[in-house]
Amino acid sequence: MVLANGFLLGLASGGACLAYCAPVLVPYLLGEDRTMRGSALLVGSFLGGRLVGYLAFATMAWMTQVALVQDLPHRTIVTGVITVGLALLLIAYGFAGPMRDCRTSCASVAVRRFQMPRPRLTPVLLGLLTGASLCPPFLLAFGSAAQLPQLWQSLLFFIAFFLGTSVYLLPLPFVGLAGRHDAIRTVGRLAAGVVGLFYLYSGIMSVIAGIQ
Repeated sequence: MVLANGFLLGLASGGACLAYCAPVLVPYLLGEDRTMRGSALLVGSFLGGRLVGYLAFATMAWMTQVALVQDLPHRTIVTGVITVGLALLLIAYGFAGPMRDCRTSCASVAVRRFQMPRPRLTPVLLGLLTGASLCPPFLLAFGSAAQLPQLWQSLLFFIAFFLGTSVYLLPLPFVGLAGRHDAIRTVGRLAAGVVGLFYLYSGIMSVIAGIQ
């Protein structure tokens, strides 16, 4: 029942999870020059980061035996700090560092850009921070896992929840194939930076609201 409940909750919440993850993962996939296999590995790394975050919070849920994150007085500040961290990672990916020279597909761009080194842990960190962003589906899963009496039950619940939500992300490697084109890759990286700027503003506002 623990596995079934977690998986069904994940399936029911998958659309909302996709809405939270897609603005982060899709620009990243478009900004990479990857084959289908490479894009699948990136999505797998992203999902792996989410799973690590889920299991960490599953342990916390079992240890507290209460919906700690839901009742946390400074939850707005915590959410803001996590969002700022996610924003800085996206901004660094989208704007910072050397970029690749513009080729014929973007020859009209006046400023030459060079390729930024790609840390292997970037998709893992994106998944970890996105998974820990305290979105409504995650808070619902956390509250359910907190009521389970055994740690292994809490862990199984979050693993099943993770599998249920991941179903909606499985088609995303196909999006990465568009990144084989230089112009789309440039747009993808810029989109990641723009999303990062929006998240940075949102995170800062959340911290300020939490302090006030």
